Amino acid sequence: MFSSKTYLALLVVLELSEKERSSPLTSRHLARQYNVSKRYLEVVFNNLAKAGIISSKRGIGGGYFLASDIEKLSIHDLATAAEGGIKIFAGGEYLDEEGDRSELIKGINGFWNDLNDEMMQNLKRHKLSDLVSYLTDLKEMYYI
Repeated sequence: MFSSKTYLALLVVLELSEKERSSPLTSRHLARQYNVSKRYLEVVFNNLAKAGIISSKRGIGGGYFLASDIEKLSIHDLATAAEGGIKIFAGGEYLDEEGDRSELIKGINGFWNDLNDEMMQNLKRHKLSDLVSYLTDLKEMYYI
């Protein structure tokens, strides 16, 4: 399941991709922009940097840059980096698959795992550039 880390990662990466700037964005600016603590934002940034999605420059004029191509970066990649791993459906893995209801539990767990696999494939198929296109189309629709 996704937490606010994924949502925040989406916002930040989209903003970094929009800028295509020579100067980076600072964590202070982004924390104010999205009304989150700088500490929480830096946790997300560290996860994204470890995955090679963003990079940073320290010191005067420092901040964060986009290090990935949004045409190649999938929603799955971003969410996995932000969350430290994802599973869409947390099911009954903790339930004992032995006993009176074992077939029912095994069946539901199998179904849940299949749904999880389908969702993961979907997330891998959609790139961040798809979201940018969607947002652009949405913006244009409201300006007509």
